[in-house]
Amino acid sequence: MIGRRVAALLACVAALVGCASSEGGVTGTGVSAISGNVVMVSAQGAEPAPLPFPVRVSVAEFPAIADTTDANGSFRLSGAFSGSITLQFADAADGTSIGPLSVELPAGAQMVLENIEIDTSAPPPDRVQPQAVRLFDVFGRVDAVECGDDGTGTILLTDAGRPPRQVMVSITAATEIASRDGVPLTCADILTGAFVGAQGFLRRDDLTIVALAVVVSPTRPPRPSPAPRPERLQGVVAAVSCQRGLVVVEQDGAIDPVERIVKLTDRTEFECGSELPTPCDCSAIAVGEPLGVAGTIFPDQPGQIRAGVVVVGSTSVVFDAIGVIAAVRCVSDVLALRVAASGELVRVALDADTQFLCADVSCQCDDLRAGVRARVQGQRDIGTGVVSALRVTRLR
Repeated sequence: MIGRRVAALLACVAALVGCASSEGGVTGTGVSAISGNVVMVSAQGAEPAPLPFPVRVSVAEFPAIADTTDANGSFRLSGAFSGSITLQFADAADGTSIGPLSVELPAGAQMVLENIEIDTSAPPPDRVQPQAVRLFDVFGRVDAVECGDDGTGTILLTDAGRPPRQVMVSITAATEIASRDGVPLTCADILTGAFVGAQGFLRRDDLTIVALAVVVSPTRPPRPSPAPRPERLQGVVAAVSCQRGLVVVEQDGAIDPVERIVKLTDRTEFECGSELPTPCDCSAIAVGEPLGVAGTIFPDQPGQIRAGVVVVGSTSVVFDAIGVIAAVRCVSDVLALRVAASGELVRVALDADTQFLCADVSCQCDDLRAGVRARVQGQRDIGTGVVSALRVTRLR
């Protein structure tokens, strides 16, 4: 049974985003950007409605930076602003204040406020509630780093703002850490004074960035570009509408509970477990079941993840590929494989159960070297893209 609020959210999203077509994003060195979409407005005793009036969104500290929601409920703000930012939401028709939303925006970062719900019956500070706050292009110098034995940790980062500000970045077990060349790293490889880039979610209760990925010594902050952003997630299905091509997923992770909207298209590929009924398409997606998604997010078209691959009834798929080992770190139980067929650099996690073969002879991780061909077999997590290796074979 779909909850009333989730069902209303799905209906409102469908009503607003059906005609969306923009595929751009705004970000850049010294320029910060915030985009978002308002999907639902509700009041005490009334049914939620898909944006019954246009909403004006402005930066309280920089009133000239403002925008009004378009027909899809989307707005975009950009300029030389960063730090502790208060967004003011108001009825664009008469200027009536709706309420504020406080966020922490690192200098030069792109923030995406996904699927904002407005409840006019709530106290003003609580009226504006995004379902997720996504952050891209967070760059800065490491002032301090603390790592646990399990690979998790915390980074204190100073951005390039004027004046500079410190932000806290949380590294979880799911955070992908790599060099700028894609070589897998661990929390212990992040040193004080290093220049790093991060992306993830803003945890609103303490304004900490929960990192999905951290890059050590990135080449440079990105310049303004309309490039889409790859996005992976895994979680449990909260609602599905095959007719509308929409799925609500409660995303897993060490963050506030978030609901993400997944858009299915005629190009979406489906993978289903053998125990699931056929056909393997949207009809196989059921509320309460696990789902993995690999897709694309467009900061200038906030609110949806356009699905490329959907794994139904599971959050991982079988992985079997041949490529060249780009890097191997046996002490950290990880290697990187450059897949021959696609050129993709894949992070491979090793453990005590991983079997190593050199040709047809049993060997050890220490017998692997960068630059040699190898076959990796295992399970790939759709949410992180990491392969858990069952067998690694060094080829001749």
